[in-house]
Amino acid sequence: MANSFVATASLDTTLPNRFHQLLPKLLMLGVVLLLLILAALAINVFNKLPNAAISLQHKGLNTQQNLQLQQLLGEKADTNLLKADLQSYLAKLETVDWVGQADVRRDWQRGIVVNVVPRQAVAKFGSERLVDANGTVFKPVDSNDLNNASLMQLQGDSQNAVVMMQQIKQVSDWFMPLGIKIEEVIVTPRMAWLFRFDNGLRVLVDNDNTSEKLYRLSIMLQNQLKPQLKTLQTVDLRYKNGMAITKRPVIQQASDATAVNKSDDTKPATDANSTTDSKTNALKTPANPSH
Repeated sequence: MANSFVATASLDTTLPNRFHQLLPKLLMLGVVLLLLILAALAINVFNKLPNAAISLQHKGLNTQQNLQLQQLLGEKADTNLLKADLQSYLAKLETVDWVGQADVRRDWQRGIVVNVVPRQAVAKFGSERLVDANGTVFKPVDSNDLNNASLMQLQGDSQNAVVMMQQIKQVSDWFMPLGIKIEEVIVTPRMAWLFRFDNGLRVLVDNDNTSEKLYRLSIMLQNQLKPQLKTLQTVDLRYKNGMAITKRPVIQQASDATAVNKSDDTKPATDANSTTDSKTNALKTPANPSH
């Protein structure tokens, strides 16, 4: 009888030990199953969400720019907010050359929010395009932007637009003390430059030490040539050891002198306004003027 009791007692003590060993595993399995169930429910809910609305920020955009972006992006995404591929919308915006910066983000209230900053034109490039301060050439949505008289006119290869804008920035700073502004710049395939300023002055320069020659000219115009600034028409810097200066035609108008003779034998004599033909003076000046 004693031996049987001992055996029974020993069997009863092993069952709780096994249960305690299995309990953490059972709890972990239950947690995993619960998470799987919740994930399945969440996926089901996400799949039933409506397609996300596309909210385009209108600030800084004109009517035609806004309309073009609406046609490009649409009013709603082809999927819900969580599944929408934001990079695909950025890729679409990169195909629009007048878009300078773009930002696309998710918003639980407004959907996919698109914010676009258009490029700011500083000049007209050719007859159909504009260019910004960084030298990016783009075609405007509104062709009326090409009629902006306040923009300078650029002519040249669009591949040189960055170099052109860098040079124009320098020249504008150098010539600013003279109170004149650039109106037109023409660059040939060989990188010969023509600058035309708002006072009528034209400056020609080649691709040999271009910046140095233009800087020296600006110093000369602020010093030695300052008294002649209003009479200068063209300054040609395409010389190794000098420059050629062409002055504007001088128009002289003689004062009208009318002598009236009341005699029947003498006809009234009138001195007509006389205009002298202008002559071009090509002058050579040192290429390295003293300052």
